[in-house]
Amino acid sequence: MLFQKKIKPEIIKNRNTKKLRSSGIEVIEHLPYLDNPDFREPKEIARRTLALTALFQLHLQAPREVIKKWLDENGLLTNLNVEELEYLETEYSELPEQTQTDIYWFVEAIWAFAWVGGLHNNLTLNTGVEDSLAMLIPNIAKNEPAEKFISNFKLRKKIEIFEMLDKFYRAHWFARNNDLTNKKSEKVDLDIIMERRKALEFTVYKEFEWDEISLDT
Repeated sequence: MLFQKKIKPEIIKNRNTKKLRSSGIEVIEHLPYLDNPDFREPKEIARRTLALTALFQLHLQAPREVIKKWLDENGLLTNLNVEELEYLETEYSELPEQTQTDIYWFVEAIWAFAWVGGLHNNLTLNTGVEDSLAMLIPNIAKNEPAEKFISNFKLRKKIEIFEMLDKFYRAHWFARNNDLTNKKSEKVDLDIIMERRKALEFTVYKEFEWDEISLDT
């Protein structure tokens, strides 16, 4: 309960609203403040990160057998949902185009999870994943084990994660509104925001499974 007193969603909403507006990102006042957080354990977040990392290898044309074997040997198959398990049973080229697109964008969630774990400090609203990501996660092609990544994965300060989620939530409205009204802004990228926000939502609210997360604004 002591921790919950430190995170005050209404104050964080107001602070982020002012910061975003001063940077040229419009935020509507009636967007609610976020619910009180209930964070996932670091190990569960690390395992979701690695599940997505493995599935992203499909986009990189890695053999499904290699990916499946790595997941199995590292005890990670149980961290895939039913739909994700099916990805590994189908030739990548035969997957629906939308599924292939979804898999491609997993890299943005991986980058956000790496930020959550304090592995880098550059989680933006508009710039893509940096090349350094490859050094931060196990190399599946080289069969590097998952255990070290999972055991070393530690959350940065929870209030910092919550503030970042709140920021992404508010900027998401601006990015989506621009998209709907055919406006452009170099300050936001809707696809990047959506994928990174999903990773932050998964981190902050343990009640929702990966495939249940709503990205409403």
